[in-house]
Amino acid sequence: MSSFVTQPLFYPASAVFLDDSADFLDGLRGVFRDRQLNRFFLQPEAALDFMRSRDRSVPLIRMAGDAYSRLERGGGNVLGKDALCDPMRFEEVAAVVVDYEMPGMDGIQFLESISDIVCTKILLTGAAGDRQAVDAFNAGLIDIYLRKRDAAMPAALAGALREANKKHCRLRGCIGVHGVGATYCDPRVVQVLDDLAARENFVEYYWRPEQDAVLLFDAAGKPSVFVAWDADEWAFQCDTVADAAGPGWMREGMEKRSLMPLFWPDQAYRPNRPVVRTARPIPVPGWERAFYSLAPLDASAVEAGLPTHASWRELRRRLH
Repeated sequence: MSSFVTQPLFYPASAVFLDDSADFLDGLRGVFRDRQLNRFFLQPEAALDFMRSRDRSVPLIRMAGDAYSRLERGGGNVLGKDALCDPMRFEEVAAVVVDYEMPGMDGIQFLESISDIVCTKILLTGAAGDRQAVDAFNAGLIDIYLRKRDAAMPAALAGALREANKKHCRLRGCIGVHGVGATYCDPRVVQVLDDLAARENFVEYYWRPEQDAVLLFDAAGKPSVFVAWDADEWAFQCDTVADAAGPGWMREGMEKRSLMPLFWPDQAYRPNRPVVRTARPIPVPGWERAFYSLAPLDASAVEAGLPTHASWRELRRRLH
């Protein structure tokens, strides 16, 4: 049997908060202020209905025997859905945060009722409930439990929700086969992407199989492209330029690793494209002879009408 690693993918997903205390929920609203992504509930039934309405199956791709052989013989290089084309992805619930002590249905009972929903399940305990939380954790009903009154709880919860969002996205998106996009699956490149997203305020990014690159968007929906090449990809790209009788300055700069061409929207050099932008190649930390580049794109360089996080927010603002 073979399972495949998903390519880099990140987008903001929703979180659900459930507590019977209106005052405590108001406190959480003050910490987690994004009302379009964060949803707050006083009643378990309302929270359950909301989560059921947003639940979508996780694409599990595993192959063995004839199915894997057919894939190997086939010409396709990608499996899975393209998340970038899905306007409902921001509505998915990545995590649920539930108070333990609630009348009628306690937090563990609520989480038991959604055991079939794939998301990170976080339990908040008060003066009581620690032993029950440990038991629920050991039974696999919850992923994390935090004490409500700990001074560090809000920061710990914020960190847990960030990790939950990353975990949610790791289960979705395109999967490269036949070695396509292998560089982007490497943990060192994934770390570079995460660092860039935090530093440059990118809110979402998607590996694009046609270009073997990562398309990123900031909060305003402005696109950029991230390219990473290991030694084998450098050799392939240099040979492609040479075989197509590409410009001498480009071939020389590539061989010296002094420039990195940006062939977007192509994956490699095409002689019919008169203008090729270049960027400075930056070494991938901890990976000898692997480099990356990041460059802004003009909006006209990407498909018009893509449902970005910025456009989703604007639509929700108009509707509400």
